[in-house]
Amino acid sequence: MKAPKKFLTRLGAVAIAGAVAATVLPATPALALGNNRVVTRGCGENYVSSGYYSAGSGRYTSWAQTSKRGGSCSGRLSSALVRSNGAQTTRVYGSNSVAYAEYTEAPIARQGLHWGCDSCGATTS
Repeated sequence: MKAPKKFLTRLGAVAIAGAVAATVLPATPALALGNNRVVTRGCGENYVSSGYYSAGSGRYTSWAQTSKRGGSCSGRLSSALVRSNGAQTTRVYGSNSVAYAEYTEAPIARQGLHWGCDSCGATTS
């Protein structure tokens, strides 16, 4: 069965519109910031979150927060960020309930780093 001419015309218009949109839309960097979630560890749960906001003049403030959600772990939490060049910012040690780190640069940081205690492995967000 042959496709109607009207259908083929619409199909061509959609293909052209898609190609134009793909070339006009700006590319976004591949980042993990904003992969917010609950992380379960042996002694409890933490909520890890990260993001960024405009600091003006083409600069951005990236942030990472680790929050205790429950459990018996009494160790202090900490947070840091992975900068756009791959280097880690200074690890910020918080209390046993929350830790917050931020870094201002252009472009935004790649990802947040979160620790549930001093000797725990890092979780990314």
